Amino acid sequence: MEGVDIYSEISQYMDLDYFLCLLDSRKYFVKQKKNFPDKHESSMPLKAMFKMQPVNTGSNKGESTVINDSFARILRFRESGTMLTACWTEHKGENALMWKSFTSKLGICMKSSINNFIASFETDDYDICCGRMSYIGIKSDQDFEDSLFTKDKAFEAEREIRFYFTPKKNPDSSIQEGVHLPISPEVMVNEAILSPYINIKARNVLMQLISERYNINVTTSKIEIKL
Repeated sequence: MEGVDIYSEISQYMDLDYFLCLLDSRKYFVKQKKNFPDKHESSMPLKAMFKMQPVNTGSNKGESTVINDSFARILRFRESGTMLTACWTEHKGENALMWKSFTSKLGICMKSSINNFIASFETDDYDICCGRMSYIGIKSDQDFEDSLFTKDKAFEAEREIRFYFTPKKNPDSSIQEGVHLPISPEVMVNEAILSPYINIKARNVLMQLISERYNINVTTSKIEIKL
């Protein structure tokens, strides 16, 4: 976590039903990287792949093929799509674009900190790696580790803080979408903000119900939206 303040505030925007399931089940869903919208999360851009093709050397008998380090990097990058990944943003306050992009009308913004997010997991089965994303695009000569924290410039507005979960034992090959990991919601959630797209009267009712049932600090959005 070099260069990242573990006490920094982070946010995650999600639909309200997912948030309520998180609180009720006391489990957090960690997706595989390949399930994110950016297709480069599971495969390299073509412009990078064309620069890293196998080198056919051919012996005197024309029977040997050598795959260079660059091509091996392509395969490793593709396999990284199965890595368990959680994405947050370090945007302060609320972000109108995030509300529109990551939630439906019934959405919520969950606030935490890097330290609290990691501390909230009630399992010791995973090593957790955290870093700030850079938006320079995947390069043909980029180290594999650097590529895990790199996205296209088009995603720069996300200001993403990313977490990777690596199983300490052999990973379960049957995992298709991700895993549900046990958590303490009271540790993970510093605050929850209800979407500005929810009717103000409904927001007030939801705020009271959630705060009373789960003892979570719930507030309403400060953004004014025409409904």
